[in-house]
Amino acid sequence: MEAFLIIMLAGLCTVLPFGIGQRHGAIRLVSPMHLLSYFCAFGFLLKLIVYSYAPEMAFYRRFIMTPSAELLGAIYLGLFILLICLGYLVAIRPVRQSHAEARMLAARITRRGWLFAAAFGFAALTFALIMQARGVGAFDASLLAGLNNAKQINVNADGVGATLAGIKTFFVVPKFAFVLLLANGVTLRSRSVLAAACALGGLLVLIALVSGDRFELVEMLVFALTTYLILDERIAGKALFVGGVAVAGLVVVSAHMTQLRTADASLLAQIVGSTYFLDINAATMVTDRVGADQFLLGQSYTWWSFGWVPRAIWPEKPAIDLGVFFKRDIMQIYTGGAFNVTGPGEAFINFGWAGIGVGFVLGWIYRKIEVVLLNPMHVLRYGSFLFYPILFYPFVQATLQSSFSAFIVGATAQCALMAIMVALFVTRFTLHMQVMARERYAV
Repeated sequence: MEAFLIIMLAGLCTVLPFGIGQRHGAIRLVSPMHLLSYFCAFGFLLKLIVYSYAPEMAFYRRFIMTPSAELLGAIYLGLFILLICLGYLVAIRPVRQSHAEARMLAARITRRGWLFAAAFGFAALTFALIMQARGVGAFDASLLAGLNNAKQINVNADGVGATLAGIKTFFVVPKFAFVLLLANGVTLRSRSVLAAACALGGLLVLIALVSGDRFELVEMLVFALTTYLILDERIAGKALFVGGVAVAGLVVVSAHMTQLRTADASLLAQIVGSTYFLDINAATMVTDRVGADQFLLGQSYTWWSFGWVPRAIWPEKPAIDLGVFFKRDIMQIYTGGAFNVTGPGEAFINFGWAGIGVGFVLGWIYRKIEVVLLNPMHVLRYGSFLFYPILFYPFVQATLQSSFSAFIVGATAQCALMAIMVALFVTRFTLHMQVMARERYAV
């Protein structure tokens, strides 16, 4: 009976945000509420369904045997999600669609040849820096396996290592170039530009392999889908076929990355037996293990203030990803690396059950940022919609699945690089140009 009730709770937490996104989201299928629904579906609902038949697959059962732990974790996670929905609803104000403005801007993306060259140039440079940091002279299969097996190097006595996050920040250049060329190619119906975007898509797959992060593949799909939908394109016919082929290909690549990491587990087993997505395991573990004397009282939300210092300069720099603290200090596991703490988990480690209030704040922030980035005026004057897939989606993902400070440090550097790219490759519109441009490019 208990299993049935918490599955019903997980189902509610999956369906409710999707319905809110359908009704109030400023963009179809990939509004913050839609993203919340998807993360709930994989991290909460799917996992609980599998655990009801195969409880041994639950990640938390490796460390916790308290009978009521899963129920308490589910209640806390459910309340956190409901508060996100409430915060989003409170922040809702009428908003005008910006599809025409987005098409106008996308049609005026310039210097496409230089943009394409810059994407591959920065990717090659970043590959070389990663190989140098790893002490490898040539790219081969053993390097690929090593990158997927151990994503950090130079682990110190506290289990904290270098993930090369600073170097990998430069991968935002090919990612943003992919979005720019895709938006331009879709708007102009240009096969040559779309072919260039596809080539960059292949580059992003290689980046995912080198980064050893399967979520890079998910990001690629979200980048493409979000860009397509912001331009108000319908998903049907050829687009649906191309999308299906892309999804199938990325599933194959993801399964291969899983095999590189561990040969005895399927992709599904990796998903349900981990702390990925908006995870019930992390919620169960923190509600069971974290006591009042361990509350950080908001400290983890300020760790970004020293996170910008490279580990090459400060080898003993504390980890800014709360997942390291979660694994080492809370779960007392000292094997290095980290567990995904998730947004709800970080809130509980800081404030206990009062951490559900962080959910309300997140929901409010999601709506405010969504509206700012898709505001027609901001789209025309700053190209703000281009930041939605590259920065805003990762922000939602990080605050649901990862930890706050770890995202802020990287996002700040990425935002600076993207602003430079907008200045170089995107033609913005001043006020006196808007009426003329709307008449020319509106569909």
